[in-house]
Amino acid sequence: MMYICRCIVKGPATETRSQRSNPAHVARNSSEDVPDKNISQGILQSVGKFWKNHEHEDFQVNIEGECIKCHSFILASCSEFFESLFRSNMKEKLDMKVDLQNIPLNIFQLILKTLYTGCKLLNVDNVLEVWSAAHQLQIHFLIKHCEDFILENISQETVETYRKQADFLQSKRVFLGTHKYILENFRTLRQTELFLQLDVKELCRLIESDQLNASSEDEVLYSIYDWVNYGDLTTQNVQEMVKAKGAGDNTDDNSSINDMDGNYKEEKQAPAVPSQANERKKYLHQLVKATRYFLLSEACINNLFCNKLTKNNTHVKNILFEASAFQNSNNPYRFWPTAAIHRDSSTSEQVGVMYNYGLDVFSLKRNGWLYNSGSYLANVNLQLTTLKDQLYALNNKNNKMEVLHFVNNSWVSVFHSDNETMNLFLSHDKYIYMFSSDNLTIKRFQPHNPGATTEQFHHSLKNAKYAMSFKRYILVFEEVENGQTAKARVHGWETGAYVWTPSVKLGNVWKLSVKLDLSADNMTHFQDEKYVYILDKFGHLYRVEHSEKIQFTFIVHIWDFEAELKGALLFKNKLYLCGVFPENEKYYHEVKDVYSSLKVLRMFRTRSNFVPFVIAKTLLK
Repeated sequence: MMYICRCIVKGPATETRSQRSNPAHVARNSSEDVPDKNISQGILQSVGKFWKNHEHEDFQVNIEGECIKCHSFILASCSEFFESLFRSNMKEKLDMKVDLQNIPLNIFQLILKTLYTGCKLLNVDNVLEVWSAAHQLQIHFLIKHCEDFILENISQETVETYRKQADFLQSKRVFLGTHKYILENFRTLRQTELFLQLDVKELCRLIESDQLNASSEDEVLYSIYDWVNYGDLTTQNVQEMVKAKGAGDNTDDNSSINDMDGNYKEEKQAPAVPSQANERKKYLHQLVKATRYFLLSEACINNLFCNKLTKNNTHVKNILFEASAFQNSNNPYRFWPTAAIHRDSSTSEQVGVMYNYGLDVFSLKRNGWLYNSGSYLANVNLQLTTLKDQLYALNNKNNKMEVLHFVNNSWVSVFHSDNETMNLFLSHDKYIYMFSSDNLTIKRFQPHNPGATTEQFHHSLKNAKYAMSFKRYILVFEEVENGQTAKARVHGWETGAYVWTPSVKLGNVWKLSVKLDLSADNMTHFQDEKYVYILDKFGHLYRVEHSEKIQFTFIVHIWDFEAELKGALLFKNKLYLCGVFPENEKYYHEVKDVYSSLKVLRMFRTRSNFVPFVIAKTLLK
């Protein structure tokens, strides 16, 4: 009798197609799926033998009359173009051959060699052709490899070519890379054909950027005028002017700007000729408005006023008038519109400052606290204010008061008085004002005018808690009720009239201008481009505006607790609040038409108020 035995040998389970596509199954085996470098290299070398020995080739590519044999598996695994072709029922799939257009033979052979062997293939001479071919064949890892190579090899000689190719291939990554290169090398490129031939959209993107590396805003404006004048044979540009004066031989960018003055004086009249400049003139206002024109030097403003492009453009003249007025104003609210924000390349930076055991500096761009190593003041409680971009502090100590000026990284006394203390300290117009509630006096002086005398005035506000500059007035807030039902009276002094007045009309007596539901104790204020806002420690937010009279409009209750406010500022539509705040409390993080986000700078103790300031970067750590 014969017995037939059927033996079944069980070995390792083989993954099914459904298991390979199951994320849970893949996750369980993820540790086994990490490629081993040596094994990967061995597989690549084995695949390379098929290319070298021309074994098992099953597909044909025809280019420029040449026939190239290859393996469909390699092509389909690397190229989305070939993968789609092999999945279709097209003639090329049935015939197992394809004709390729628009790819040079040597470039395809180079790409094919790389797919089989992993060898390096790029250099500055072939990268554009390889990049274009990789796009056509949809070899995504090779596209990224080309982009990486290009981004590492951008130079003044290649940037224009790379920009054009990136635009043609719609490569946002490379285009942004060339944009970054132009931003970083603006000081050199602004004198080249590359810059002068930029389209207006790209030029706007450059001059609007904080990352534009310019030696000054003067340089940016002069470059815009050169761009507008490009192609106008009747106007000498900046570059030619500098060369004519020999400035390029031994001067830097800053000195070159000083040599530009003559270029922007009245040009001689010449017959009008058709030029690209005539078309570009319509963009002058748009471009100037996109700059940081509030940072222009007085010399640059005067030069541009004399330029014929400015004289023929009312809108540009108005912008330059605004820039001149901004420079001459005290800007007591310390709000910085976009046109006044320093670029990253600037030697100065917009910050918020307060004094504890040194000058603590909050960087608005770096979003963090920095430290200044200036001279230490022992046992002080200061009130800070700014005047003409200078920082001043009031210090009351031992029944004496002293005003200090922060200059050359040190505190220097500029005013002092014995046997009196001051409780309110602010700047208004060209003066610093100090209020005393003890003897009901006001002192004012000009720290920038050593020959000026100190003036004294009298008031009758025994419980004045806060004062601020507003238009032509100083508004003083007097506490009249305490607690959650706190009330404040607001008084206005039109300083130019030398009399205290209500905000409703002019007069010569003290008079209540308005009574508000807020606490005058520990309040603060900030500003945007249109309005001034006041905020009390209980979170009551009011808008202050002035037409025929001063008006206060309640907006919202930002929080529902008590805080110790030390200051506030608005920067790029973000509100920064500094003070002592309870933990884990809720706030309105957005108030429509006022601020779009809120950041609380929580302090545990403070020795001064918190004020906006522009500080030299060399003073920061």
